[in-house]
Amino acid sequence: MENKDTFKNAVDEIRSLNCLISIMQNYNMNLKKDNSGYYTNCVFHNDKTPSLRLSDKGNRAIYHCFGCGEQGDIINFICKMENIDNITALRKAYDILGRELKYSTINDNKVENFKNFIKTNQSTIIKNKETYNLEEIYIYFDEDKKPLYCKIKYKNLFGKKHFITKSLIEMDIGYKYGDHKYFEQCKKVLYNLLEIKKAISKDDWIFFVEGEKDVETLSKINLPATTICTKKWKSSYDEDLKNAKVIFIGDSGRSGQEFKNFIVEKLKKCCKGLKIIDLPGLENIGDGKNKDVTDWLESGKTSKELLQIVKKSLNILDKNTLQQDEDGIYEVIDKIENEEVKESRRYLTNFQIIDVTLYRNEDNKDQIIKLNIKSNHRQSIIEADARLCFSDLKIFRRYLGIDYIFYGEIQDLTKLHQWIINYFIKEDISIFTRSGIRKINDEYVLVTNKGTLKSNGEFDITRKSINTIHNIDFTNLDILNKDEAEILSKYLFNFNSKENIYNTLGLGAANILNTFARESSMNNLPILQDLGESKSGKSKVLKILRLLFNDTNPGISLSVLTDFELLKYFDETYLPVFLDEVNISKVDNCKINFLSNHIRAIVEGYENTKVTENSTLQKFTYNASLIISGDEEIQETAIKSRSNIVWYTRSDFTREGKESVEFLCNSEDGSNLLRRFSKSLYLRVLNYYIDGAFDNEYLVTRFKYDFDEKLYLSNSTEINTAIYTMMGLELIYNTFESLGVNMNNIINLEEASNIIINNLKCNVLEESQNEFKSDYEKLLEDINNLIYIPDRKIRLEENVHYRILPDNIHIAFDFKSIYDKLNNYYKQYKNDSEKLLNYNTFIKMISKSEYIADLDPKKHYRAVKIKALVEDKNGFPDYIIKHKMMFILKIDKVKKLEMDNILPIDYNEG
Repeated sequence: MENKDTFKNAVDEIRSLNCLISIMQNYNMNLKKDNSGYYTNCVFHNDKTPSLRLSDKGNRAIYHCFGCGEQGDIINFICKMENIDNITALRKAYDILGRELKYSTINDNKVENFKNFIKTNQSTIIKNKETYNLEEIYIYFDEDKKPLYCKIKYKNLFGKKHFITKSLIEMDIGYKYGDHKYFEQCKKVLYNLLEIKKAISKDDWIFFVEGEKDVETLSKINLPATTICTKKWKSSYDEDLKNAKVIFIGDSGRSGQEFKNFIVEKLKKCCKGLKIIDLPGLENIGDGKNKDVTDWLESGKTSKELLQIVKKSLNILDKNTLQQDEDGIYEVIDKIENEEVKESRRYLTNFQIIDVTLYRNEDNKDQIIKLNIKSNHRQSIIEADARLCFSDLKIFRRYLGIDYIFYGEIQDLTKLHQWIINYFIKEDISIFTRSGIRKINDEYVLVTNKGTLKSNGEFDITRKSINTIHNIDFTNLDILNKDEAEILSKYLFNFNSKENIYNTLGLGAANILNTFARESSMNNLPILQDLGESKSGKSKVLKILRLLFNDTNPGISLSVLTDFELLKYFDETYLPVFLDEVNISKVDNCKINFLSNHIRAIVEGYENTKVTENSTLQKFTYNASLIISGDEEIQETAIKSRSNIVWYTRSDFTREGKESVEFLCNSEDGSNLLRRFSKSLYLRVLNYYIDGAFDNEYLVTRFKYDFDEKLYLSNSTEINTAIYTMMGLELIYNTFESLGVNMNNIINLEEASNIIINNLKCNVLEESQNEFKSDYEKLLEDINNLIYIPDRKIRLEENVHYRILPDNIHIAFDFKSIYDKLNNYYKQYKNDSEKLLNYNTFIKMISKSEYIADLDPKKHYRAVKIKALVEDKNGFPDYIIKHKMMFILKIDKVKKLEMDNILPIDYNEG
């Protein structure tokens, strides 16, 4: 170093944020990025939670640890890590970055003088009445490091670029522009020629990119790269690239494709190796237009990921591996003609492979491969079972169909299989059958059809579910700022009456907790039923709830669903199924009965078994929760007690409410705010409700708002509903608070808990408040619930366990055998607090009730023909008809209870 100014200038060259990042990565520091910038664990103290952050202040990148207080720039960092002086640290930095120290020669100083002159005197230019600001100065040097010409980049406020390319004429103290003729006559060279020549001499791969900015980006991570100053190819480039192995990375967009087509054809003629890279996800960055490798790396990708892509890319000049052109996939073979060895092409297909996507199902271990192939006649995506596709020629040709031909033998198919694995798998995607919040690799994540949301906010689009029950995409979706959150909170808590808002939003949001509820020892979530007259706004409310989950799919109509489809939905997600248009009077009784049974199974956590199309049994689990929108409720106490019912009327709509609904449902801004808020909801759940926090929160909510005392019920289902509704409301409350909103100005939680209680008393407990059921009556209703229970071991059968007698006045029960089923039912599905009534006590109580056919104890029982299960002579189970003494009850009295499974509502007594 000659003086302090020289040292300062040398440091200025590497003071950027990218340089500091590269240095830290060299010391094996794993940097992550959020909205505030880059952060990592501090290396200067035992840092368990990342507390070291990078910032770019005054074009000088610095680090600052908020744990131990260490801070400084790139030189301070190396000094601290290596315990060396500033000069040594500077040399170390340049070595790590793969650069040479400048300012050591008169020539270097002249270049710097020229750059400083441009920065001082030509920092802005006017072009077509628009002002352009200087962005960067790129100098093209020959092999002797002599400056030949420069390319100066300007940009206006709208991002439009303007370039000035001029030759350089040496003067005593610097350089000046040459005229147009001088530029045409000067030798044209590759950018960064000296480093490129070094790499070629070592037989290293070099990168060819579209602009000088990308060359500098790659150089900072020790990857030799080059480009050309204009889109004109000079013969001198052929000589410079002789014996080079080149990796071409183009920009996105049409101009990028045109440049790629032009350059690749030139490189094929002068290089000995050539790989063409299409960066995955480049089109998803920002608006996807004209994005480059710099944008790709700045989006969070690393040099390691880039090199992995390079490793899996085909060298299209390698004659020892399969290649392809517009006529198909071929191998290069040697043929002897006239005693001369000549190269020839042996085609294996009439198609070429564009790219391949592999899907691995983590739930059932299936593998699906999608081949994007193109012939001279058409282009198609062939979907196949990856495990079978390449196992047999006939199977492979069957997948290809009539338009695509494979000419080869089985050994060629194996060779093609390996070739595809090595070079063409563009995306290797983990897929899941089930969506929703679930634990994967010991971490709770949200799996959607578009990707996986992690607890740190990262949305991984390579891991997604295959079901389309919901459409949830967090790509480029940021969380709300304080001002946006305040706007949303005011609209969200004003779309209807307080009673409807608190109960709907509360239990609606609580559905996010469904996974944790099912894993816990607590009761499962109840059903949310938003009901009301036509045009009362209930469908709009269902849309608000869907957007609160970031679900942009429409609600599912009950009328168009089969029972099997609905069962499949409940099995394949942990999120709520949004069921719209549940109009009881317009749907047949069979469908309503199916829905009733599903509701019981969802809340109780049953499983179900169905026969599939290929006659095999498939087990389904009720994993989902359920939110319903309809005109009327299902008139069944067992369903009502498992629900929070919210009634909407036109009179509830105020002018303010209509404005809120219009904003939230019909405006792009409102929908966008709801979707972005959903991200904060999910992230709060993923980070908070773990390690037993859910159980604790459930119990705290129960006793905090004194629900047991306020509801004073022996049955715990309504208390459970109140708890979950309040937990969901607190989840929304706390999420808004974390975004900076003062929620005390919007909602009083104690008042809200009382409103929730009043709603349950009015809309759910209306029948229970008017009549009292004894223990034996509740037991009869439990027997009714066992008729359609999915568990076959517990299920009751007509003409086996009970029978409606021919007089249509009496019904017979085999309570003895039924009690064996009830014992198992209570053990498996009931809470510990719910005990089965003693059998003898039950018989005594019902013998004295109004349900008994005759008060004479001798007439309580009657011999009834039923089916009895026995073993035939071969030891197989079989039914025979036999007489059995059964307990006789009156049908008209029993029908007063909830016995619709045994005695359907439309049962004809005559």
